[in-house]
Amino acid sequence: MAGRAQRRQVALPGAQQKQRRAGLLVLGLVLVFGAGAGFWFVLQSVDQRAEYLMTARTIERWEEVGAADLMVVEADVGNASALTVDQSGRVLGKWATGRIPAGTLITEGLFETPPLSAESEADRVLIQVRLPASEAPFGTLSTGDTVALLGRESQGLDGESGALGLIGVLRLEFVQGDDIFYVVTPDEALDIKGSIDRFNQSGDRTILKLGHNLSSAEITDALERKAASVPPVLSDGITELGEVGSGAVPVEDQ
Repeated sequence: MAGRAQRRQVALPGAQQKQRRAGLLVLGLVLVFGAGAGFWFVLQSVDQRAEYLMTARTIERWEEVGAADLMVVEADVGNASALTVDQSGRVLGKWATGRIPAGTLITEGLFETPPLSAESEADRVLIQVRLPASEAPFGTLSTGDTVALLGRESQGLDGESGALGLIGVLRLEFVQGDDIFYVVTPDEALDIKGSIDRFNQSGDRTILKLGHNLSSAEITDALERKAASVPPVLSDGITELGEVGSGAVPVEDQ
């Protein structure tokens, strides 16, 4: 018997090259898509942009902000305290504490709750007074500070300056520069205005920032002890101890 015929596949010209090219094409596509996916992953991990609130127009002081006054911007603000879109409820309906130019990123501190807007404030008034912040420690006054106002008030018809005394103790409700705002009863408003008017008209003015547990009585006691330790001036600048009083001109020997 004749042996079985052996069969083999005859390679056609160029077939191996086509297979090699197809393999290279697939490999290239895999590398391209892999590189694209890797780049997208890195980009997403680096990109910290989010949607933040920004003023769509200039908002003047005391104006209440509404949705139409704000726009959304996509940005990366780093560690800044700008509010995102989902935090708009923190400022909508509140008033601007100062003039806010258009294009300003919104922060919660730019707005406050409008005074006299609640039923609990129906019998109150809004008062604005001025204190020289430059005379306070570090030249600043802040909301929530409790301050003692000291000064020498004129006494008598000759306008002679009196002893350094406590004019008033105030807790600063809302501060903007030298302006202090209160929402209080009419009587409280008159007391606050009276104390600040006296302070601004006094000499040797001093503003003390008080600690949490310090009372006005303790300030008064300290002033009284200080006054008691200073001998009174009799005449010609001579004290009871026979010394020349502070600020007086010494009497020349005859």
